[in-house]
Amino acid sequence: MTDPSTSLSPAVPELDPGNCLAAPWTLDLGLPDFAAVRHQDIEPAVRAGMAQQRAQWEAVATDPAEPSVANTLVPLERSGDLLDRALTVLYSLTAATECPELDELEERLAPELAAHKDAFDLDVRLYRRYKALHDRVLAAQAQGAAPTDAAGAPVDAATARLLRLAVEDFERNGVALQGAEAARLRELNARLTTLTTSIGTRMAKAMHDAGVVNFTLTPALAATEPHSARVELLERSMGRGLSGEHDVRADVLEVAALRAERAQLLGYAHHAETVAAASAARSTEAVSSMLTRLVGPAMANARQEAARYAERMAADPATEPGEDFGPADWRRYEEAERKERFGVDDATLAPYLELWNVVEKGVFYAATALYGITFHERPDLAAHMYDPSVRVWEVRDQQASSAGAPAEAGRAPSAGQEATAEPQAPVLALFVADMFARPGKGGGAWMNELVTQSHLTGRRPVVINCANFEQPESGPTLLSWDQVVTCFHEFGHALHGMFSDTYWPSAAGTSVPQDVVEFPSQVNESWALHPRVLASYAVHVDTGEPLPAGLVQQLRAQGAFGQGYATTEYLGAALLDQAWHTLLPAQVPGSAEQVEDFEHRALQAVGIDDALVPPRYRTTYFQHVFAGYYGAAYYSYIWSEVMDADATDWFRTDGQGAQDGDLGLNRQAGERFRREFLSRGDSRDPLESFESLTGRQPRIEPLLRRRTLD
Repeated sequence: MTDPSTSLSPAVPELDPGNCLAAPWTLDLGLPDFAAVRHQDIEPAVRAGMAQQRAQWEAVATDPAEPSVANTLVPLERSGDLLDRALTVLYSLTAATECPELDELEERLAPELAAHKDAFDLDVRLYRRYKALHDRVLAAQAQGAAPTDAAGAPVDAATARLLRLAVEDFERNGVALQGAEAARLRELNARLTTLTTSIGTRMAKAMHDAGVVNFTLTPALAATEPHSARVELLERSMGRGLSGEHDVRADVLEVAALRAERAQLLGYAHHAETVAAASAARSTEAVSSMLTRLVGPAMANARQEAARYAERMAADPATEPGEDFGPADWRRYEEAERKERFGVDDATLAPYLELWNVVEKGVFYAATALYGITFHERPDLAAHMYDPSVRVWEVRDQQASSAGAPAEAGRAPSAGQEATAEPQAPVLALFVADMFARPGKGGGAWMNELVTQSHLTGRRPVVINCANFEQPESGPTLLSWDQVVTCFHEFGHALHGMFSDTYWPSAAGTSVPQDVVEFPSQVNESWALHPRVLASYAVHVDTGEPLPAGLVQQLRAQGAFGQGYATTEYLGAALLDQAWHTLLPAQVPGSAEQVEDFEHRALQAVGIDDALVPPRYRTTYFQHVFAGYYGAAYYSYIWSEVMDADATDWFRTDGQGAQDGDLGLNRQAGERFRREFLSRGDSRDPLESFESLTGRQPRIEPLLRRRTLD
């Protein structure tokens, strides 16, 4: 390998001190002051931030001293403060608001940001510094000695892991490439970043124009009559991105081809192999084995469900002659059967599921019961956000004074009520909630870190949950049960960020392997139905009466109802993702007209009848994969669910997580989960953290039982 030019960047430009992004934010915990942001300040701040960070990297790369933690890791982990601040604002605004000029800026900056990342990933000098430190650690370990760096400073386990992962990342990202190959890699990275950014913008616009949600079977199908109207709605949903101004087929094919070429350039068989190499799964064979093992029983369950719903539809007076059951009718008759068998449907439950009750008396209640944290609303900080509907809470940590207290001490205060046990408890984090749909906002729900925790930087976390609930013109926002689960799910990600307790910023919070990141959020879903939690938030919006005991029992009795379809549609999307990303460059379809045929053949090959159960996402609105970070990694939801189902069993078992039949809702179980997993980030192997929590490696059997696949 030869060194690149020693000039990584031009002279660092001065950023106008009057630029709103020039200095760190002065709000509590560094919350971005969106109200003070001028759109014209963002581009110069990004450009100055890139130049500043390149200069910081250059200073490390050219340091003549032997590499040490202090002269290599510390400055590199601290670098990029201005750039991070500017990009956090840019990406937050493009994701959650309608800002066409910022959408255009994001697309315009994409190739430059890709080149900026390449400047680090492909710098042989930086790689050698990490490698020298890593080799010292390996040598010490081989001799049974405690590792130290060149300066004699001890290297702890978290730092040793960071070094190993960094070396692997450099090698996986192509640091060994030279000359024309390195130049081609830079071209590929720049083009891919431009494409995925553009695709994401157009997919979001197509969703809004079609009047549907992200996934294929929009919830509105449950209440749409007649059959012909349902068919039209489903066609509108499934037709996104296939034609007109939002047609993304050609770009999707280019992404698939470029990813395939990039993988081979890096020495991998295909893109999926590059992703698996950095994951907990470790290989595409492991991923394929798990997914295909589930298809047969899931499809069989779905066919049984379809047969029942077809009978219902045939007996429905609203069904016209010649109308046969199909995917457009699934939601309608599934809901009818759900109500008949269990006495519950979304319309029945909605008055008991008011949004802020769910958040404050449900999501927050469970978090207080498990972890002792309390929530205190900060309308003064919310005034600095980008939309008046956004709310902000200060999260205070009772851990030091309450850890080890009996479970009853973990009960949450009522909404708005101050905790009395420790009113001056230290501030742990800020939690931001942006729950309502608006024009220009990306679809679905997500969590982001606005400020990342790190003991190196002294920063405490600021996290945001975003969702797309429809805000009524007046009156309360009533949720469906799926939306309640979404609130708990996304807050599980928030807890992962807020409880982060790591030294290195790059290892903090949700910076774990992609097929593990969903584990804490899926575990947090389980508290939605816990008896104490449900009793706290599920009260009638007008009368305050609790959800009737009969409805509670029927809600719980649903168990795995509907899992045939739910599992199959998920597997369809996950396997479609794998199909696109296990292609060789020459195997990628050559024309946009072949996209739909490729989808059908790929699903048919693994035993999924997509005419009966379409995938949760089709290629042209598969934002996770072609506009996000889940390319060849959408399988991660069910990989994480293997851990989730097993850990949920641990929580619910007396003598493990549970105490006296409380199903694990106690401080001891919560503190153990926090200590052994949530706080660790990527400072320890997540599978080691799982074993420290439960005493075992994850087992697949609990997942099979949960989804009735055993």
